[in-house]
Amino acid sequence: MEEYDDLAAGPDKDGSLNLSHNTWKALPPELSDFSNRLLHLHMSNNQLTSIPESIGALIMLRTLDISLNRIENIDGQIGKCIRLRMLNVSKNRVGNLPVDIGNCILMEEFIASDNLLTSLPREMLRMFVISVIDVRNNKLHALPTELSRMPTITELLCDGNPLLGSVPENMRGDTNLVLACLDMQQKFKDVLNPLEAQHTELRARSDELRYDLTQASGRIQQLEKDVSTLKWERPDQYLQWKAQLQAHIRRVFDRMIQLLQIFKREFWKWWERRKTYPIY
Repeated sequence: MEEYDDLAAGPDKDGSLNLSHNTWKALPPELSDFSNRLLHLHMSNNQLTSIPESIGALIMLRTLDISLNRIENIDGQIGKCIRLRMLNVSKNRVGNLPVDIGNCILMEEFIASDNLLTSLPREMLRMFVISVIDVRNNKLHALPTELSRMPTITELLCDGNPLLGSVPENMRGDTNLVLACLDMQQKFKDVLNPLEAQHTELRARSDELRYDLTQASGRIQQLEKDVSTLKWERPDQYLQWKAQLQAHIRRVFDRMIQLLQIFKREFWKWWERRKTYPIY
């Protein structure tokens, strides 16, 4: 077949291999045979559904054009293509990018328009020479605000993302306005992040103090029980209670003496009456 003829021929003298406009459904395993001289791979307009881990074998790759396919997933091994300067994955079905893509630090152009992206990995901030980021017509909710601090960016295209809240819709067509919006948000973060960190620290300290207070309250209750139990062992308390007990016993004893005297007196009265009026 014609596509296999193109593959068999291998990269040209410039290191380019064009397998576009064919019916490839997966990356040909034979590509690894050219890993030391394949610099530019063009596989646009095929039927690819994913970029597998075998992409990591193409360590010399500088250009990768896989636009106009059906790709849903890009394996993290793409991060081993550290010489990659241009990645075109537009017009596919990619929903998430692997964080390892940030290892492609020499990336200059990242084109991912017309996909299903909801976010960009912050690891892309390591691409210190990036100049073009095209993420038009996706489902992005936000853009990394730190992009505004990357001086090499000349184009940041984000039109056609209805859920993008970080940039007003009427500003998304102007790279300078987009970067200005992101810069303003980043400045707010620069102010708020330390305050949020302090707030988090204070809350953690508050929780610690609340726990210590609970522990102290429990300890106080236990000490109160211990004090109540040990009161009898205190000499002053013991002597006080002993004096109170002795006074109580003395009162009881005096009352018993009084009752005995009354009984004795009443008994003799009765006895005298009995002697005077004997009962037969």
